[in-house]
Amino acid sequence: MRRSALAALVLLSGCTLWDQTTFQPSPEAEPPAPAGPPPPGPRVDPRDPLVTIDYVTPDPVYRDPLRYAVRAAESRGRSVQYDVIAVVASVDGAEAGQQRALSVMRAIMQDRVPAPRVHLGLRIDPSIPAPRVLVYVR
Repeated sequence: MRRSALAALVLLSGCTLWDQTTFQPSPEAEPPAPAGPPPPGPRVDPRDPLVTIDYVTPDPVYRDPLRYAVRAAESRGRSVQYDVIAVVASVDGAEAGQQRALSVMRAIMQDRVPAPRVHLGLRIDPSIPAPRVLVYVR
């Protein structure tokens, strides 16, 4: 027993007790560097869009590229579903975003895609520079 007490004393002689001052920074320590911009968050939708329509201008020309993309998707199978998602920076742009998505939906339907295969959605993303409509295939 004496031997174990002596070993414990030798082991503990190099230790310091913890108290409230243990975790306080020393007065000479430099303040932490300011944090940079937060890393980009996870993608809301991991799919790559079939078509992205940016509304940097009020009426972008998108009908021909959309028609080609829809025809290519339809050539893979007639059961393809389309998600037409309007993305706006704030709630204030929600109504305009819905109208844009509806216009894109109508353009898809003009290519003989039945309405039940086209699904509308709206997403708010304050980081986008301009409103957009994304068309996904599922």
